Amino acid sequence: MSRLRSIVRTFGPAAEVVGTEEYRPARPGPGEVAVRMLLAAVNPSDLVTISGAYASRTALPFVPGFEGVGVVEETGPDVRGLRSGQRVLPLGSAGAWQQTKVTDGRWCLPVRPELNDEQAATAYINPLTAHLMIRQHVLTAGAEVVVVNAAASAIGRMLIRMLNRAGIRPVAVVRHPRGLARLAGTDLTAAVCTADRPAGEAVRELTGGRGADVVLDAVGGAEGAELGRALAPGGTLVHYGLLSGRPLPAELPAARPDVRLVLFRLRDWVHHVHTTDPDRLTEALAEVYELVLDGTAASQVAGVYPLSAVRGALRRDAEPGRPGKVLLRLTG
Repeated sequence: MSRLRSIVRTFGPAAEVVGTEEYRPARPGPGEVAVRMLLAAVNPSDLVTISGAYASRTALPFVPGFEGVGVVEETGPDVRGLRSGQRVLPLGSAGAWQQTKVTDGRWCLPVRPELNDEQAATAYINPLTAHLMIRQHVLTAGAEVVVVNAAASAIGRMLIRMLNRAGIRPVAVVRHPRGLARLAGTDLTAAVCTADRPAGEAVRELTGGRGADVVLDAVGGAEGAELGRALAPGGTLVHYGLLSGRPLPAELPAARPDVRLVLFRLRDWVHHVHTTDPDRLTEALAEVYELVLDGTAASQVAGVYPLSAVRGALRRDAEPGRPGKVLLRLTG
């Protein structure tokens, strides 16, 4: 049966280069499953990949989409622990933006039945990234002064809720005054808008010149570097996003040799633990599912678009002040 998928044949702005085409999914081979995708999320990691930022490790053409939920449609030989009709997150590779994804069954993780499809489709990238960064670099270090930049973003607000849950009132940094309104209801030490004053200056003033213990940086570039310079001695900058489109300056480590600069990539952690100790991934997802269900790691949805309207979905995703995640509906 013919199915529909998105396809990228040349790198560039997502709303311009992502197209759709009909295809016939292959039958699952040994160890593989065919997953009928239900919903998939649009994430910055998808857009960065489509732009060509990782061209050296991304072969064209490709089907985008690192996050989505589906139902096992068919299993190949030697598949254990999965059954037809079971709802799963097919992790470990791109390809969620298509109606049927054929993938390694070992990378299909069961979804808790209490999660609806929208919750399941947004329960992986942002929630697990936020959960792991806080656990590894904030709680275990006993950090007290934590700065979250891009704080009005979906993951920024999620980080703040998780920090509040742990009894920490972070400093939130946003780039536009409209971002301040989106922080309503969160418990903050302060909210800083970089349109009004430099973030590093504000952090030093708020801490009496000491600086931050941890900065959670989703921006990179000059803004990430400024917050890196505003760390306390022995502090940690966790760099996990590239919203500026620019890496941290190469001179930052020399400017602050007394601090830790950590590059956090969810895919690296997931691939490592899935290879060495797959139970750790299952346990981490179980913890995240609880946080999604109680609202701490919930994602607001700004719109759901059919796959045939993927460019409209990507234009919606690019709108300033968008209030939540954009999803693609892959059924029908």
